[in-house]
Amino acid sequence: MAAVAGTKGMPRAEREALILDAATSLFAERGFVATSLSDVAAAAGITKPLVYSYFGPKDDLFAACLARASANIVTHVEAALVDVAPGVDAAFVVLEAMFTALAPRPQDWSLLYDTTVPSGTAVAAKLRDHRRLVAAPAIIGVRQGALANGLTDADDITAATEVWLSVLSALVRWWLAHPDQTVQDMLARCHRMFTAITGQER
Repeated sequence: MAAVAGTKGMPRAEREALILDAATSLFAERGFVATSLSDVAAAAGITKPLVYSYFGPKDDLFAACLARASANIVTHVEAALVDVAPGVDAAFVVLEAMFTALAPRPQDWSLLYDTTVPSGTAVAAKLRDHRRLVAAPAIIGVRQGALANGLTDADDITAATEVWLSVLSALVRWWLAHPDQTVQDMLARCHRMFTAITGQER
């Protein structure tokens, strides 16, 4: 990420966003362990003490990036699901909302699934918490859809939830590896795949 110069006099909210953008990009690209506050400061075009004065140590900066990333996805998904009945249509609504949320900020997903965060740490716990927040609307949707269609066995619902979360994750990972694909390209692709697999039109 290229350094940004001339931030003197920038409003606090804008500088916070600048730091978060730089940090998210670096954390997503290099991973938590390989990214330092000095790296973030250089990318943002400011000093390391200034980064620290805004967000504290690296753990806290990473947590702030996680909070913004999960809020971005959850806000889009929850807003899109208002007044949408459970079922296949809801699944496509979730997909569209997730793709729309990530289109301008694809690093958010890589950040939320950073594999370099040391296990057993407070940072790892925060990472798990934010992953749960992102997964929660999909989990609720699967349960509601299952019950609406007469699927009441708890193990069936749990299995269906795992399958759906895996599908969501796989589709987003594929999309991030093919940045030329637009949101509408991905929705059309999902529609073709789901139709081919289930034999049913949406």
